[in-house]
Amino acid sequence: MTHATPSSRTPAAPLPSDADRVRARLMSRSLMQLLDRVRGSREVLPHLAALERGLLDHGLSAIGRIPPHWLPRICSQLSSLPLPEQDPPLHDLLDRLLSTMRAQHDDVATVFDAERTVVIREISQSEFDAAAAEIATTQAGQP
Repeated sequence: MTHATPSSRTPAAPLPSDADRVRARLMSRSLMQLLDRVRGSREVLPHLAALERGLLDHGLSAIGRIPPHWLPRICSQLSSLPLPEQDPPLHDLLDRLLSTMRAQHDDVATVFDAERTVVIREISQSEFDAAAAEIATTQAGQP
C-alpha cells in the first residue's frame, strides 16, 4: 500500500459555489427538456447529449472540459434548435459556450500571427518554376 506524500498530491480544484451548482443543474434540466421534445435527438445530437450529462456530473466546469475541436459543433447544434425565449438557463448555456469558443479562438489567434509567422518575398521566375516542379514531383509520388 502506498501513501501519497504532500509533494505528490495534486492541488484540489476549487469547489464550485452553490450558485454555480444550481446554474449547472438548471442548464442540464433545460437541455434535457429540450432534447426530450424530439424523439431520437440524443442519437442525432450526441454532443449535446454528452454536454447534458457533463453538466450533471461536473457542473459548469463541463463547459471548460469540452475539447476545442468539438465546441463549434456543440454551439452550432444548440443554436440550431428552437430555444424557448422564456428559458434563461438555455440562453445562459449558449452564451457561456459561445464565450468559451471565442476565448479559445482568441488564444489560437494569438499563437498564430500571420504577420510574424508568414514570410512573403518576391522570387524570380526560375525560382518559382523550380518550386512548382518540386511540388509536382512530390504530388506525383503520392497516391
